[in-house]
Amino acid sequence: MSLYHRTNTRTSLALEVQLQFKGKNLGHACTRNINPFGAFIELSEPELVTDDFIGISFTNKNKDKACAMQKGLVMHASKEGVGILFASYNEEFGTMLEQEMIQADNNETDT
Repeated sequence: MSLYHRTNTRTSLALEVQLQFKGKNLGHACTRNINPFGAFIELSEPELVTDDFIGISFTNKNKDKACAMQKGLVMHASKEGVGILFASYNEEFGTMLEQEMIQADNNETDT
């Protein structure tokens, strides 16, 4: 039985990420959905399993491609990817995520 079950909703948002695990670069991936507490990251060939602790670099499109770092715990692994619970709140990441969500909302209303 899992000690953590997500009780909040996530926003469908595709963000490019770079994954690190045990000092190894796992390559580029993309989020499927995200909120300030966690994300689902799509992986074509998942190497990660439940309880793996990973580093995630989010590319901030609004700051000359600067990266916001986040660490997280794999809570769910499937053939489609991994569900991540972020280890802590990072203000730089929170600001970047808020900007991305606003931009995505604006793009939806423009169409």
